[in-house]
Amino acid sequence: MLNKLTFLVAICFIIFGSAPIFAQSENDSISINLSKPVYVQGDSLELRIYYPNYINKKLKSATAHIWIDHLGTKQRWKFRYPMIEGEVNAALKISEQIPSGNYAISCLIQSGFYRMQGQVVEREKQDTVINYMMRTSTKQMMVDRVKVDAKGFFTMKPMLFQDTASFYFSPAKKPKKNYLAILLKTPVDSAFEPVVTQTVFFNVGKEGTYIEKKYDYTLSLDDPDSSSDLPNVTVYTKAKTKLQQYEETYTSGLFKNDNAYVFDGLENDELAQSQSIAWFLQQKVPGLNVAIDSANNEVFKWREEICSIFIDEFEVMPGEQMMVFPRDIAMIKVFRPPFQYSSTTGFGGAIAIYTKKGKYIDNNGAKFSFILRGYTAFDSVWK
Repeated sequence: MLNKLTFLVAICFIIFGSAPIFAQSENDSISINLSKPVYVQGDSLELRIYYPNYINKKLKSATAHIWIDHLGTKQRWKFRYPMIEGEVNAALKISEQIPSGNYAISCLIQSGFYRMQGQVVEREKQDTVINYMMRTSTKQMMVDRVKVDAKGFFTMKPMLFQDTASFYFSPAKKPKKNYLAILLKTPVDSAFEPVVTQTVFFNVGKEGTYIEKKYDYTLSLDDPDSSSDLPNVTVYTKAKTKLQQYEETYTSGLFKNDNAYVFDGLENDELAQSQSIAWFLQQKVPGLNVAIDSANNEVFKWREEICSIFIDEFEVMPGEQMMVFPRDIAMIKVFRPPFQYSSTTGFGGAIAIYTKKGKYIDNNGAKFSFILRGYTAFDSVWK
């Protein structure tokens, strides 16, 4: 468990092969170094970005957006990396799904690291500080607070995390329901004017098909229109419930186990109207008990063994489930003992709490739960 989280990504350094290609002309241009000009599916596209003028442009900490455009189909793939002291080293494994052809790869540098800004549009006067819980795709968690000004605005500290992370905001004090409504934005996801850009070209496909020439290509900040007319197709299928759709989307691994009590918070109001998670589960699950520890946390026990608690499949400490309000829960799965998630947990069973997210957030409800995309892993897959 992390009390403070600053960096969740590791900086990797890659030794590149021979036959590099460069894009560098003026002193203010970006150097884009690819390991070779021609790749086949299954290769690793090794990439080094360097911007020598980062100090003068005050870009000691920046974000490098890497956009790859297929020159024929106009498809675009987007990646982004933290740029530290003007440099990024990364690798993208080219999957079999990537079509052959000529490609443009562009680097767009934006000032600053990933940062979140928001406004609490619905709150109580005493809410000058709000809690937030962050859970990353690498199973790390942080619980912290952020100050809110008189107009409800707040800015969170810069963060570096890979892939995605979920954020859950709640009042500092524990009311019966989460009444916060938050507007959240991340400048690196918003429309932006890059400080500097550069483009080079490469090829994916059979050896010998690469032709070095000037391409008729201009980088556009607007995503290309890849829409196309599809034939009308009628598909007949048995309709799935919201809970079944949610479970297919958000459960994985051991949590897909059917040997569990499952409680629906999407189409059944009973959970949302409960006093607390503990009160609800004690009524529903035979043999499950709740004890209060010395820190006044609710601890779930089954046969005197402490249950493991998971929120959106991230293991949390006893009591941290109290940050989640019943009306914010999409589903609860209670696994009988043993549920051995690791060598040291699960002997007393497990309780997996899933929060409402994406399209499952109530349209009329407050918005305080978000899933955000962070940085691309330095050793990732292009697919």
